[in-house]
Amino acid sequence: RRAIQTTDEIFRAIPEFARLWRSELEIAEYVRRLAAERRVGLAWDPQGCPIVNTGPHSMVGHGLPSAHIKIEPGHIFHIDFGVQQEGYCSDLQRCWYVPVEGETHPPLEVQRAFETVVKAIRTAAGVLKPGVECWQVDSAARQVIVDGGYPEYQHATGHGVGRSAHDGGGVLGPRWERYGQTPYRKVEAGNVFTLELGIENVDGRGYLGLEEMVLVTSTGCEFLSKPQTILPLLGERRG
Repeated sequence: RRAIQTTDEIFRAIPEFARLWRSELEIAEYVRRLAAERRVGLAWDPQGCPIVNTGPHSMVGHGLPSAHIKIEPGHIFHIDFGVQQEGYCSDLQRCWYVPVEGETHPPLEVQRAFETVVKAIRTAAGVLKPGVECWQVDSAARQVIVDGGYPEYQHATGHGVGRSAHDGGGVLGPRWERYGQTPYRKVEAGNVFTLELGIENVDGRGYLGLEEMVLVTSTGCEFLSKPQTILPLLGERRG
């Protein structure tokens, strides 16, 4: 919980630095400085932690932040980041919309995609409980994305987090060969999972993804992170 709290603090500081024409690499270096100032480690390889994406030409997934791709109006801006604190890791994703001059809210297609991602994560959380096979959680979330008219994401909906960012156990993933038997494992109380998914290149503006962390309880799950439910404009000040 403390690792998640520290990660949230860093996410709240990012918009003060992530302004127009800053590169993905500049932002990644800034985030790493914020972690160092708080005397916490990074949840995975420093070269790719954080993952920073802005606009349609950014490398989605575990690519390295680019020194050449910069924040521009009309971009979706996305970060995947976690810290290691007191021996435990966090792993969260947050996103923003970069407004074009005169825009006061995200375009309808961007907003619709964001709401679909939020709904898919909520749906996954509603299925996640002891005794459920991991693939069933993935299937429920994946169906929301497909029913929304979007292509299904090409990765699992979630993974275990603990002493490392990917900490073994069952995978909340589809019954694809590459995941072996991990999607068939049953969820147990006390498991900590991510719920993460997104939509690529929404309206030609970039990747829109979210990632939350949840604790499985005896009857369901509890959000350890405060879910992102609003897509802010980058540079917009919120209380």
